[in-house]
Amino acid sequence: MDVKSELKKVYTNRLLQSQKEIFSFEKALGNLIVLGDISVITGLCMGFDDDTEQYEIMFGLVHGIEHLYKENIVEGLYLIAVTVPSVIDRAREWMEVLHYRILNHEQVRRIYGSVLSKLDVKTKEIIINLLRDIKSEDPNVFSNSVDEVLKAI
Repeated sequence: MDVKSELKKVYTNRLLQSQKEIFSFEKALGNLIVLGDISVITGLCMGFDDDTEQYEIMFGLVHGIEHLYKENIVEGLYLIAVTVPSVIDRAREWMEVLHYRILNHEQVRRIYGSVLSKLDVKTKEIIINLLRDIKSEDPNVFSNSVDEVLKAI
């Protein structure tokens, strides 16, 4: 299997506007997840788009990414973080979803703060702004979690 070709299928079909796109997206995603290669996370993150037609199917991408990094959380979170600046303009909602899930998991959240501390200034700033937006949108749920991550930076 050609990993680049499968990643391209995820990206190309990310709007999920037809049954053909849905099938191609899900098949390529499944092929990539089965490999268990954490390095595809950045390419998978490029498959997020807020204009997608199929929220439930796109959520499969979230689960796939989480599955890939469960054995190596540090590297997986790093790969997600470095991709945020590339996708934030077209997939802000999905970046929020990924971050909600990070913030809701204590072990992952603690590691994420450490990972963010090692990023370049621009990437760190984009993610800090995203985290602050999440906190301001739902302070009752995310205030403490976001503060914990920000303190670790």
